[in-house]
Amino acid sequence: MRPIINEIINIIPTMSHEERTAIIENLKSLDSYNKIIDIIENHIESSHKCPYCGSSHLHKHGKSAGLERYMCQSCKRTFNALTNTPLTGMRKKDLWLPYMQAMLDSKVLRKIKETININLKTAFSWRHKFSQLLYKDRPVVLSGIVEADETYFRTSCKGNKILDKPPHKRGIHKAAKRGLSKDQVCVLVATDRGNHFLEFITGLGAVNGNWLDKYFLNHISIDSILVTDGHKSYVHFCNENHITHKVVKNHRNSTENNSYHIQNVNSYHSRIKSWIISVFHGVATKYLNHYLWWKHILEDKAIKDSTTLFQTMIM
Repeated sequence: MRPIINEIINIIPTMSHEERTAIIENLKSLDSYNKIIDIIENHIESSHKCPYCGSSHLHKHGKSAGLERYMCQSCKRTFNALTNTPLTGMRKKDLWLPYMQAMLDSKVLRKIKETININLKTAFSWRHKFSQLLYKDRPVVLSGIVEADETYFRTSCKGNKILDKPPHKRGIHKAAKRGLSKDQVCVLVATDRGNHFLEFITGLGAVNGNWLDKYFLNHISIDSILVTDGHKSYVHFCNENHITHKVVKNHRNSTENNSYHIQNVNSYHSRIKSWIISVFHGVATKYLNHYLWWKHILEDKAIKDSTTLFQTMIM
């Protein structure tokens, strides 16, 4: 060990509790910062492409904010691993992993502000920047027995300074009209028996066949068995695309095969709604997708710590 290390070790017993705590926190912060930098740099090394033109002819071009900069030999532009991502220009990298842990713990903004040294506005901004990274290109294609069903959230202008309708108590207030209407946002959830889940916002009001043809068809194998309720949009969708369709009947004495049910989807609906309403007291409609992606990650049992979460975001 270097002599200075020995000096520090000898000084530690003479320090006050506050001084030792300060040293521990600084070491944690440095460790968190180094982990973040390593994850980011590993990402650029694995992709090794210019974010502007896609060229792989890159040269190192110094450092900035702790990150390696590169110059593209094709378009002559410089960049780092975060260029053209939601994290471009974000500071305080030493706090990113603690923030990741707060997301895994589903902490509300004021709790985050109390435990991490950032203000409320920054906590809000980070939530949605990180949430954008949770969305992937959805390569999953559901197969086998596929369950699909919708759940609904009342439209919310939470956070808007100017409202086009009277304000109401968010999260628990019922829709103004009975049944389905344009006051409700439709969220379609689909899953197969391999425990692959997909969530989609289909728009306002009931799901329609055109949306299913345009967006859902790419995520279901043609030889699947689609299990739904009796909504006519699903009937049309399956008939048009030659997909086997099983309709769940609400009869207790039904003799239908017990494999055909939508219990997994309905259970997921319950968890999503409980999480959004109980924890956040409702969310703004414009950010609903972010919360659906966030909840999707929380359901992934492979993600157990903040480092794994950030690696999933940056990949």
